[in-house]
Amino acid sequence: MTTRLLVANSLRRRVALAVSSALALATTATLTGCASFDPHNVLGRMAKPADPPPAPLPASTRAAALDAVWTTINERYYRADLNGVDWRAARERWQAKILGAPTDDEFWKLLDKMTGELADSHTRVESPSVVERQRLMRTPSLGLNLRLLDGRLAVMSVHPESEAWWAGVRPGMTVAQIDGQDALTQWRGWAGDARKVSSPQAALRLPHRALNELAVTRSYRKHATLPTLDGLAVSFERDDGTRIDTQLKAWGLSTAPSVSHRTLPSGIGYVRLTSFSEALKAPLLAAITSLKDTPALILDLRGNGGGSGDMANALVGAFLKQKTALGDVVTRTAKPVTLGFGAYKMIELKREAPGRADAYAGKLAILIDHDSASASELTAAALQSVGRATVVGEVSCGCLLGFLGYAALPGGGALAYSEIGFRTVKGDVIEGRGVLPDLAVTRSLSDLRLARDRVLEQAQAALLQ
Repeated sequence: MTTRLLVANSLRRRVALAVSSALALATTATLTGCASFDPHNVLGRMAKPADPPPAPLPASTRAAALDAVWTTINERYYRADLNGVDWRAARERWQAKILGAPTDDEFWKLLDKMTGELADSHTRVESPSVVERQRLMRTPSLGLNLRLLDGRLAVMSVHPESEAWWAGVRPGMTVAQIDGQDALTQWRGWAGDARKVSSPQAALRLPHRALNELAVTRSYRKHATLPTLDGLAVSFERDDGTRIDTQLKAWGLSTAPSVSHRTLPSGIGYVRLTSFSEALKAPLLAAITSLKDTPALILDLRGNGGGSGDMANALVGAFLKQKTALGDVVTRTAKPVTLGFGAYKMIELKREAPGRADAYAGKLAILIDHDSASASELTAAALQSVGRATVVGEVSCGCLLGFLGYAALPGGGALAYSEIGFRTVKGDVIEGRGVLPDLAVTRSLSDLRLARDRVLEQAQAALLQ
C-alpha cells in the first residue's frame, strides 16, 4: 500500500550539505551519535541496515525487535498522546502473541498489527522480505486494482504487463472466485483480518496486500533453484456472464512513476502525475509551463499514493503568483526539524509558497480518489484551502503524515513512524478524514464497463462554466 509522505529522499541533498559543514565541528561518527546534533536521527537512518540473522529468529532477537518498535514510537511519534492510545496497555495485549508467533512471517505481521493500534497508515513494520523487495524496487503483484462496487468485487484497473491483462481481464469485469473460494467472502475476510489504518478509504486497499502475498506463495517456492508453482486460481466474469478462469502468477511489475500532459479537445490543459518522485519534478513543472496558454488546467492525482513532500510544495507553488500561507507543520516538540544543533532547519513549522511570477494563471481542477494519498493530499488540500483549485472526485485516502525514513530493526525488519503532521491554513487536519471534494463524483460498475471517465467529464464541465 503506497500511502506515504516520505521526507527522507528529498532531505538527503540538504542533509549532505549540512553534514559537510558539520564536519568542521566534529567527526561524523561523533555527530551521528549526538541527539542534540541530530534530534530526529536523520543521519542514523541513512546507514545501510545490517543483514538479518538466519531464520528462525532467536527469541532474544524477537524481544529486541518488539522493544525497539515500542520504544521508538513511545519516544518519537509526532503526537505525545499517541492518538489517545494507551501504548503501554497495547504492548501488554500484544506481547505474548508476538513473541509466541509460530513463524517469523507471523511474528512480523503481528508486530505490524500492534503498530496498527495507532490507526496510522504511515506507522508500520515491514518484514525482512518486504525490506529486500523495497531495496530492489520489485514488489511481486498480480497487477490488479479491485474494489467492492455495486455489491460486486470489480476490476478497477489491470497492469498492462500482468498475466491478468494477457488473459483478457479488463476494467469493469468482476471477480467470481479467488483460490477456489467465493471472491466476496475471501475479500471481506481479508479486510476483517487487517490491521487498523488511518481511514475507511485507506482500509479499502488492505485486502490487496493479502491477495498479492497469497499469489506469491502460489507462484514461487522457498528456494529459487526449485521450479515455480502454478500460480493463483482467479475466476473473472464478463458483463455478459461468461467467465475467464485463470492461473495467475505474481510478477515484479514495473511501477515506474510518470508524468504526462496534453491539451484536451475541450481546449483545457491536462497533466497526470502517478507519483511524487523527485526525478519527475523538472518534467512536471515543464509540462505545466507548456500549458500556460490554456484557459484552464486539470491536475489528475487519482491513484497517486504520494512521495516527496518537497515536490508537492514545488507543485503547489507552480499555481500561486503571490506569497501564500499554506498551513502548519506539527511535530512532537513543536519545533522545526533541524540538524547541526539547530543550525540547519530541514522542515519549517510554517508552510508557505513564495509566489512565482510565471505561475499558471488559469482555472484549476484537481482530480482525486480514495487512492490519492499523502503528497497528493498535501497538494490538493493546500490549493483547495486557499481557494486556488476545485477538487473533483472521491474523498482522498486521509493518510497525510510524514516520516523521515525507515528505522532498521533487529532481525532485518524496518519501522516507519509518523514524525510530522499537517494542518491547512484553515486549520483542517486531513489525516484520518481525507480531502473532501468540492464536486463529489461516485464511480460505478456501469461506468467502468463503458470506459466512461465521469470524473474527468464533470471537471471539464465545471471549468468551462
